[in-house]
Amino acid sequence: MNHYFDFNGTAKRQEYWAVTILTWVAVVLGSLMAPFNPIVAIVILLVALWVWVALSVRRLRDAGLNTWWIATAFIPYVSFVTMIVFGCIKSEELGKAVVEDEVKVLEE
Repeated sequence: MNHYFDFNGTAKRQEYWAVTILTWVAVVLGSLMAPFNPIVAIVILLVALWVWVALSVRRLRDAGLNTWWIATAFIPYVSFVTMIVFGCIKSEELGKAVVEDEVKVLEE
């Protein structure tokens, strides 16, 4: 849980669920704070969104999936299902190969 804002690397299931739960707590607190201080609430919600997207991208890499699957998390009603699926997919050795392939593409 050292790379909250980092899109590089991988994230295991345990880290994914721990940070996802903390993100949901932050979203609830930000929503409750909105009537009293909307600017702080917006900042909390944007930070929570950034952390969750970065974590999900790393989780997808760990599962051996293409990181563009994160786009499904922004589809209404589908995002909740994708959150659960991302957290339930087993880690694979293939995840290392996906990270290496993405690094090669970035280097070219």
